[in-house]
Amino acid sequence: MTGIGVRRGIVCCCALLLMLLCLTTATSATPKISVYPSSIKASPGENFTIEIRIDPNGAEIYAVQYDLYFNPDILKAISQSQGNFLSQDGANTYLARNEINNTIGKIEYGESRIGVENGVKEAGVISSISFEVIGTGESLLKLSNVILSDPNITSIEATIVSGKVDVSAPATPATTAPSPAPSPTPTYTDITVEEAYEMYEENPAQITFLDVRTEEEYNAEHILDAVNIPLSELEERIGELDATNKIIVYSQSGKMSRDACEILAENGFHAYNLLGGLDAWRLKYPELLYKPPTPSPSPPLPTLSPTPTPTTTPSSPLLSPTPSAATASPIPATTTTPSPHTPQGWKQIPGFEVVIAVVSLALSYMRRKRRM
Repeated sequence: MTGIGVRRGIVCCCALLLMLLCLTTATSATPKISVYPSSIKASPGENFTIEIRIDPNGAEIYAVQYDLYFNPDILKAISQSQGNFLSQDGANTYLARNEINNTIGKIEYGESRIGVENGVKEAGVISSISFEVIGTGESLLKLSNVILSDPNITSIEATIVSGKVDVSAPATPATTAPSPAPSPTPTYTDITVEEAYEMYEENPAQITFLDVRTEEEYNAEHILDAVNIPLSELEERIGELDATNKIIVYSQSGKMSRDACEILAENGFHAYNLLGGLDAWRLKYPELLYKPPTPSPSPPLPTLSPTPTPTTTPSSPLLSPTPSAATASPIPATTTTPSPHTPQGWKQIPGFEVVIAVVSLALSYMRRKRRM
């Protein structure tokens, strides 16, 4: 009997551990947004299409927002088309944002369900993006600023899987003498403006923002606390940088900064290339930019008006004296007093946040109507 009791105890313990494991697995499952395919090989001149896929993993998704960064020296985004993930059950959706910026290499997308209270739980494609290959090298397809919301407009934590594109140069004709093997290219890391901001917030003493534009461009506008070493002077002045710090390099749109990162990596620096450059930073964190104050215009110097010379009209004895006209009461001049409540410029609200607000009001109305 003792042996049977021991075996039963072991079986019960195993069953309990299995239940706990299943419960933990179910609880830890989070929605996933991914680039598909995650790895692409292409050649210059080719076109290809990727999909942005979402697997709710049991969650209820009501709205989706993301940014996708790429290297504009290698890829050119042609189009971004809406998928059927949020409308898979026939519900209407509102496309809040669908923008492509090939200057900084950034794509934005935002979509929400409307007219219904429930979200979707089945996996699907939220959008498709087509690219043209215009250069060679490796480009990340990096998802950033991802927001998945449930029907209560509450953000849901998600797993993010980005992608990459490897573009090889066309093969050259074989020669009699074999070419030496190319030396490995020093590596650096591409980061989004959101990641750069988080890095600085976590440990500002260990972060250096390096502006590699010209001095004139730097003086006109730059990220707060950034140092300026133009790209043409970087190799000569590289000793001015602290090699123990993480160097976040930026240019205007993120093109020159890649060359600067390669120079820094060759010299042993921890280099990070800011995707989209200053243009992307300005869109996200305009309050963290330095701009010289605009001088106010000088008031005009006062001028002296010439004093008019009075003229005397001789009276004629042949004319009877003109009766004096009644003195007219002066008409007070009307002046406009500026209103103390003159409205200031309205604060711009991004399109996706507007959708969230509208959806919240619609859901509240539908719930109140249901209770009546």
